[in-house]
Amino acid sequence: MSFVRTSALLIAIGALAGDGLGQTTHQVFTQSLSFSPANITIDAGDSVMWNWTGGNLHTATEGTDDTIDPTDAFSYILDSFNPTATHLFDTKFLFEHPRPGHFYPYVCVPHAQFGMTGSIQVNSPWTNLGSAKGGVLGEALLYGAGPLTSGSSGQILLENAPSNALTVLFAGLVQGNAPFKGGTLVPVPILLQIDLTSDASGNLALPFVAPTGLAGVPIYFQCALADASATLGVGLSNAMEALFQ
Repeated sequence: MSFVRTSALLIAIGALAGDGLGQTTHQVFTQSLSFSPANITIDAGDSVMWNWTGGNLHTATEGTDDTIDPTDAFSYILDSFNPTATHLFDTKFLFEHPRPGHFYPYVCVPHAQFGMTGSIQVNSPWTNLGSAKGGVLGEALLYGAGPLTSGSSGQILLENAPSNALTVLFAGLVQGNAPFKGGTLVPVPILLQIDLTSDASGNLALPFVAPTGLAGVPIYFQCALADASATLGVGLSNAMEALFQ
């Protein structure tokens, strides 16, 4: 892959929001002691709306046990006071609450023993690879938005970086996992690097258009951040894989 072609991945074209416009909201209904449909497959950027249809109080609680705790990725009460609950399954959510294969089983806590369960399989071309190295604000979060299909618009986004910090975005074709400034740099060898600066809120957004001819090709990204509180003065975001479709 040529340097020019790879650079096309990172050409700014203007701001976008979320994982794409016009995404789908999938409807799930409570029916006695079941969810209908119980098991659904959605795309990153879609939402799920649970609808209470009367009768018992229910919950939609991520996980497979019959408890609600802070590690649950989501938990909603469904009753006459809360007849609907909607959750957005965008890439930021997937990265903040990673589960193997982007698979999220859930239960109705009061009726788990009766088999009131469901699941949400999220299809996403973006995968969180970890390897962040924290600094003054903890770990910076790098994530992507967009379907990565030929000609589609997307963004690479960074949050929780130091304010107005020098930021270097690295990209590569291999997970080399090399030592770097007291942490691990995943995209090694480095195919491309771009010098950037986070904004006053510690965020950064880099829009791009997915070029043609990259279907099935993974690109790996990670950011290094100037951070006096980090080891050796450099923080690292998580690394991520972008698998072009």
